[in-house]
Amino acid sequence: MKITHDCGGEFTLPDYVPAIGKMLSAECIPSPEGVFLKDTDGRGIQAELGGVAVFRITYVPEDGGRIFGATVPCDYETSVMIGNVSGPVVCRASTSSENVFCRVTAPRKLQLRCRLGTTIMAASESEPPTPQGLGGDYEEKRGDAAVMAVFAADARDLLCSLDLSSLPESSSPVSCAASVNVTECRQSAAGEFRCRGEIAVSCLYEIDGNISTHAEKIPFDETVFADGGGYDGADGGSVRGCGRVDSAEIRRDDSGSRIEIVYSLSVEAAAAVPTAVIYDAYSCASPCEVVFDDVEYLTPVCCMTGNVSVNEKTQKSASGRVCGVTAQAVMTDAAYSDGRLRLSGELRGCALLECDGELGSTPFSIPWTYEPPASETAEADSAEAVAWGEVNVISLSARADGELAVDAELSVSATAAAKMKRRVVVEVSASGEKYPPRDGFTVYYPLAGESMWDIAKRFHVPTEEAARGGNAAPDGKPAPVVVI
Repeated sequence: MKITHDCGGEFTLPDYVPAIGKMLSAECIPSPEGVFLKDTDGRGIQAELGGVAVFRITYVPEDGGRIFGATVPCDYETSVMIGNVSGPVVCRASTSSENVFCRVTAPRKLQLRCRLGTTIMAASESEPPTPQGLGGDYEEKRGDAAVMAVFAADARDLLCSLDLSSLPESSSPVSCAASVNVTECRQSAAGEFRCRGEIAVSCLYEIDGNISTHAEKIPFDETVFADGGGYDGADGGSVRGCGRVDSAEIRRDDSGSRIEIVYSLSVEAAAAVPTAVIYDAYSCASPCEVVFDDVEYLTPVCCMTGNVSVNEKTQKSASGRVCGVTAQAVMTDAAYSDGRLRLSGELRGCALLECDGELGSTPFSIPWTYEPPASETAEADSAEAVAWGEVNVISLSARADGELAVDAELSVSATAAAKMKRRVVVEVSASGEKYPPRDGFTVYYPLAGESMWDIAKRFHVPTEEAARGGNAAPDGKPAPVVVI
């Protein structure tokens, strides 16, 4: 399900920030803090979620001069009922900004609002129940279900810094943005995961009255710990890692300028846990009543990471020089069919253009799609599946040649699970007097497709007894003639 909610409000700029003359661009980057589930006394499950949304604004000060960039954080929270269910096995929420409304009401007053879209994947499916009432007088037919188990781990408030000494002399940083690209994630020990990758940093700076961009990448190699141990590398399991930037601030002192970045890493491991289910039962001693239930549960399809290239001209007319570009990638849809996982979304951003000495901003929105190789996904018996994940921008550039052309590289990570349905036994109870002792024998000619189990159930005898005396062929199938 998807919900929309708002964040933002009226902001007054602090005294040390210059007053606004002309607003150039504004974007909102939400950092979700997770989702909290609360039972509402039988009325269902209520999901409460929230986090911090950071507005990044770029503007020309009131007194002219160089372009200025600032960040304005705000908290957001919302809650929603996710259905009349109990005990979800998996619940994930991903939040992205849909559009940003920006209005300057006074040189120091700003009205910023962002409409957020949150997709909640709440799996109320649970593993098949253990039946009640089965004892020595009952025969049961068992099978295995691959129930999905998800283990999560995270590492927060990781720090890194980028010295901007590589910028040209006499240049002045205006604003910066960063994103996390996890290129490798694997289990290093029980409850520990080693994540490697890079943080892509893009800096907008001014020099001699001109605006230019500077990009660098910072490698990282971190260990992420799971609470309570978690994933143990079971067969059929897979791991994915993703990260987000919590803050990226420009710091200036006597030694120069630098960008200080606070970021978080998270790991999700999905494993198929074999679970015995009972899907048929009967009594050998007395008539009985069997209660069935149609249960749903999840089984993992894949955890994967990959990159998406976006090289496309937009429908926006553009002329002049591109001084800078910012963008945010969102995942809008994930579908699984025919053994393939298909992801899609949008790259939403704004390009800063200079034409005849005037600065202006051009917003754009470009669709993207990604389909991982078949080797990274698993065949599932169910065509119905759910998926959730993250997408980040790891490189971005733009050019103006009559139209605005954008080149970007996106990092995608996703987990997919198939919805499985099965009819299982939840309770067996005696419903009458015991059967009288058998007298004589019965000659039975099995029907096509019948198994020894089916025959034993028909005559209410143990399966072993039904298979005696040559009633079963060497392969376990019934003989052409069965004597009970």
